[in-house]
Amino acid sequence: MTAAGQRARIALAVPALLGIFVLGELLLDRHPLRLDLTPDARHTLSDQTLRALDALDVDVRVIAFLRSEDPRNLRIEDMLRQVSARTPRVHVEVVDVNRSPALARQYGVDSYGAIVVESGGRRRVFSNPSEEAFLGALLHVTRQQRKTVGWLVGHGEGDPTSTDHYRGYSTARRLLENEDYDVRPVSLIGDEVPPETTVLVIAGPKRDPLPEELAALDRYLQRPGQALVLLDAVRTPELAHFLHRYWVEVGDDVVVDPTQRLSGGEYLTIQIPIERGDHPILVPLAAPPLFSLTRSVDVLPGEPGVMMGIAFLRTSRESWATRDPEARRTGMARFVPGRDRRGPVPVGVEVAFRVVTPPGAPPAQGRVVVYGNAEFADNFFIELLGNKDLFVNSVDWLAREPQAISRRPLRFEPGRQQFFVTAEDTAAAFWGTAVVEPAVFALIGLVLAVRRRWG
Repeated sequence: MTAAGQRARIALAVPALLGIFVLGELLLDRHPLRLDLTPDARHTLSDQTLRALDALDVDVRVIAFLRSEDPRNLRIEDMLRQVSARTPRVHVEVVDVNRSPALARQYGVDSYGAIVVESGGRRRVFSNPSEEAFLGALLHVTRQQRKTVGWLVGHGEGDPTSTDHYRGYSTARRLLENEDYDVRPVSLIGDEVPPETTVLVIAGPKRDPLPEELAALDRYLQRPGQALVLLDAVRTPELAHFLHRYWVEVGDDVVVDPTQRLSGGEYLTIQIPIERGDHPILVPLAAPPLFSLTRSVDVLPGEPGVMMGIAFLRTSRESWATRDPEARRTGMARFVPGRDRRGPVPVGVEVAFRVVTPPGAPPAQGRVVVYGNAEFADNFFIELLGNKDLFVNSVDWLAREPQAISRRPLRFEPGRQQFFVTAEDTAAAFWGTAVVEPAVFALIGLVLAVRRRWG
């Protein structure tokens, strides 16, 4: 081919290449592709946020007040880009706060990185540009009704206002408020559960309620009401006895599971295996919950049509429940036939029950969800493994918000990546790397040597 022919060929190819490039850009712009290779997909919107965006039936305006050269801009803009690409209901606007001070004053913004979310005359401004904060603002401005979660107090329960790292429950409260629940303390001393209470949380009481308080609790459940009960081991026998009338049996024991304990840890802090088909609460969990010093909880037999119960959270087959007080003191135990109960041991149950209604009124149903452990929801444990989703999903289920049951954004700390290994995982890794793999290579070497010697 002559030089002129080659130039003509190149001249004809360039427009085609440009067309392919432009077409590719248009396709990627309309149908963007993301590949998040970070641990736990930390740069991808969580399942909970995606479900909330997909469920939007109103328009939402989002204004991000950013400052040039702010290192957080890339993360904030990437999150908002994913949000706007997910649904046309969300309209995102990015504003340089230094160039638009009047607009910032109009929205009451006084810090860089603030985000305004508004819809239908409702507005929320937050300065912590995280996915969790954005989701809370989105739910606040789009939900028609804010539901109330009552938190029982007065018996040494976990304090939802306490930030104590080991005993407080402020993180649990924040998680509920991020999903637009109004968390209020409830006292039963000389009073009733407020009528606006959607779900009553009883989180690890240290002392039994008085008889008149138990009577008030019974009246609440018969309205009908919904209760989430978290009971620690060897405490509140009267409350445990009260739950018998709602077909829940709480064991006076502690559950031991050597195979599901954390590697190097004691036998009483264990992962609880999950079967996602057992209950909607468990379906979105990305990891099993972690319980420490849990007791058994089971469903008592009842009359069909009056109650329906299910034990949906159980320990492994290698576990057992024991009444041995030394187990609680030392963290170690051995199974004694005739005294201890073989696993799987139920540690989480739900019971739905019919209540008496006036003649001609439609049937009504109350529900209780009971776990044999309260510490899994405190500030120390709640961010570990599947604890956060188990707790908030339980409240969502009782509040009759099934669309809110999901997997929530994980909390990441710069320079820190957590993972958990059970004793069973450690044993498998040891046998696989220190025994099986060397044995395979030794066998291959032996076979090759024999073939060379006699081949």
